[in-house]
Amino acid sequence: MSGEPPEMPEMTADDALAMDYALGALDRPSRRNVETRLRSDPAFRALVEAWQASLAPLDEATAPVAPPADLWERIAAETAPPAPVRAAAPAPSPGGFWQSLAVWRGLALAGSIAAVVAIAGVAPRGPVAPAAAPPQLLVASLAASDGTPLLSATYDPLRGSVALAPATAADHRGRSPELWVIVDGQPPKSLGLIDIDGANAHAIPAERLQGLKPGATLAISIEPQGGSPTGLPTGPVVATGKLVAI
Repeated sequence: MSGEPPEMPEMTADDALAMDYALGALDRPSRRNVETRLRSDPAFRALVEAWQASLAPLDEATAPVAPPADLWERIAAETAPPAPVRAAAPAPSPGGFWQSLAVWRGLALAGSIAAVVAIAGVAPRGPVAPAAAPPQLLVASLAASDGTPLLSATYDPLRGSVALAPATAADHRGRSPELWVIVDGQPPKSLGLIDIDGANAHAIPAERLQGLKPGATLAISIEPQGGSPTGLPTGPVVATGKLVAI
């Protein structure tokens, strides 16, 4: 028999983890991970229990250490919410009572309340008329005679403008697209020259806004540079569409 000590088995990672858990040497996240594993890993749980049993005698051999008497008081002081800070009372005005800003503010508030009460006393008690609803937007989809969409138009009565959004590109160099409105079979009324090469908005003169209503027809004609010389469409009408309210 040799005098060499017996070789100790090598400690595995699970052994080290179980021992640290039994000793209470793990930080909070690691301890939570171990406790989660204990619920689903019987072999690891048995390993932890074995280490707890082996290390239990250390508890009996270690003398207990009482915490300081003021420990809980210090913990309570550090975790207690801060006391609310009360605003200091304003210093009295050197001019006395009648020059105090707080007094004048109070009198002004009281006067406002009295005025409201007086108005409420003399105001008629009949029903209050509802606020007028804003005018509706009008939209039209303008298409060629074969049904090909050319652009969409949106009329905003509040702004007196027509916003145009072309659907297809067109080449009208040297000529002027002109927008018309036709109401109840009456002759077309010009709404002005427009640009149909890109999205844009056109202001409509106030005297021409009366024809823009649901059911009216918008039309676009291609006129000579500068617009129709007669006040009526003279060039080809490339698109038409009816206005509808939304």
